[in-house]
Parts: sequence; C-alpha cells; structure tokens
Amino acid sequence: MSKPIESLKNFNITDKDIEKLKLLGINTIQSLHMTSRKSLLNIKGFTEKKVSNIFNEANKVEVFSLFQKGSDLMNQRYNNIRRISTGSRNLDNIIGGGFESNSITELIGEKNVNITDFIHILTVNAKKQNSNNKIIFFDLENNFNKEKIISLAKEMNINRKNCLGNIILINEVDTFDDLMSKLNEISENNQCSECSLLIIDSLITIFQKLFKETLIHKSQINNELGNKYDIESKLGKILTILKRISILYNMAIIITRIINDDENMNAQNDLIKSDPNIEIILNYECKTRLKFKKLKNDKIKCIVLNSPMISEQDCKFIITEKGIIDC
Repeated sequence: MSKPIESLKNFNITDKDIEKLKLLGINTIQSLHMTSRKSLLNIKGFTEKKVSNIFNEANKVEVFSLFQKGSDLMNQRYNNIRRISTGSRNLDNIIGGGFESNSITELIGEKNVNITDFIHILTVNAKKQNSNNKIIFFDLENNFNKEKIISLAKEMNINRKNCLGNIILINEVDTFDDLMSKLNEISENNQCSECSLLIIDSLITIFQKLFKETLIHKSQINNELGNKYDIESKLGKILTILKRISILYNMAIIITRIINDDENMNAQNDLIKSDPNIEIILNYECKTRLKFKKLKNDKIKCIVLNSPMISEQDCKFIITEKGIIDC
C-alpha cells in the first residue's frame, strides 16, 4: 500500500500545500505520481517550480520510474496481487486462480446465463475470503437482490448481517455524470483501501441510454460521427478512472454486459452493433474479458476472449443456489 500524502511533511512540503493536494483527491504518494503536472498547475498558488519540487520530494518517499525490471514486476505482482475465488476450481484455473486485483475484468453473456446470480455469488465469496473487506456494488440494472445475498451467506456459513453491512450498494446512477461523480468520490476516498471488489452491473447501460437519447433527438444532430466519438470518449474516461481505482486500492474491478447474439436484430437500436469501436475500447482497457454461453442442462461455458496473462481456453460450470460448482 502506498504511503499517505502527509509523508511529504518530512520533506519540507507545507501543510497548506498538502491540504490543497488532498482537496484534489490526492491522498497517497502513488496517487500523486498518477496525477498529471497540468492538473497540479491548476491549483491556486502552484507554480512550475513548486510542482517540480513536490514530485522530486515524492520520489524520495516512493520512487517512481517509467522503467522497471521484469524480475521487480514479478515480485511486485507476487506480493501485491490478490485474487477472489469463484468457488469453481475449473473456472479459477483458467483465470489464474481467481479474479485479480489491480485490473478490470469484463463478464459478457446473454440474458439466459445468469450473470446477475454469478456476481451475487462472487460478492459473497469475496466476503468469505476476507470478512473485514467491503464490496462496492453499482446496481445500474436494478438487479441487486438482498434475499439472494442472505441465502448465499447462510449456505457459505457467513454472518448475514456482516455480509450485507459490508456491501456498499450504489443504485441512484442514471447518467454518465452521475457515474463519473460517484467514481471520483471513490478514487478520492482513502477508506476504499478496505474494499476488495467493485462491481458495475451493467456498465454499458449508461452508454446505451446516451445512444438512445441521440436517436430520439436525431433531427437536432448535425454530426453523427462526432456524437459517436462523444460516447466513445466518455466510455474511455470511465474505464480510465476504474483502472486508477484498481491500482490505487489494489481492488478487483468487475463490469458486466448483457449481449444479444441475434444477428437479425436491428443494429440501429444497439450501441455495440452500431459502433464497433466500443468493443475495441473495452478490449483494450479490460485486462481480462470472459464470455458466458448457456449449454444444455443448465451448464454454462466460460470462454476467455482476451487476456495478456492467460491463454484462450474455456471451462464449464453450473450456477446454483449454493454457489458455482464444476461439471
């Protein structure tokens, strides 16, 4: 875990300047290193000389370098990366032991694959692994089920009150600005170091709404290409801040997406089919992307679509009221 920004007091950075950094949401030395010089120069009273001095002194607390030895990176991963088990040995094996912290994972599937049940189980599993950690759950689809959490906690012998009490449910998010505001609050909150998992179900909902709004007001739109770029840019901003949160707080980020594989569906009403660049952005920004496909007898096939760390492979499992089991 990165050292607090107050560590700069030992290197002749004034309390006043440290408070100004904290007002910008910079609470640790690592978050300072991840902030651009341009952002600091926008702070009243911060000159080029002062900003350079702050970064120089921060390097004395925690060294930041664009270059890193492979052996150092491997040691860092070994010491820092946490994994949340799914409960399925087969699934854990193909994703390297569980869902990794410090990264974004996208779960993709049709409506009949029960992704909602899957993330409820994952939420309880995260609590089972560490009863002190909190989980942030963005419920953009109104799918969060309190009773399901209680039932799963009972099956896994977890204190139900403790389990529910440590889930931070966020469901009053209707627009891009709402989501951006909530994520900025999280990135600026030092207490998020207590969180092991952040789920957004489903991220694309916000952008589908934006897309439909542009269709409704299409007569007022002069530049369709510019409008698509606006949606792509906003998606990029959300994924960038999610990546920042995952690194700052060593948190696992899970985003879900329901798809419709009907090739005959009218692409004009579907953001992903209308704008292929969305898929490219998600592919680039998400470290791991998994696709769930429904098979016979309630079996689900998980396919690794993309990941720099694991090969393209698949496994099968069943989602039950007691959790995820192998088949």
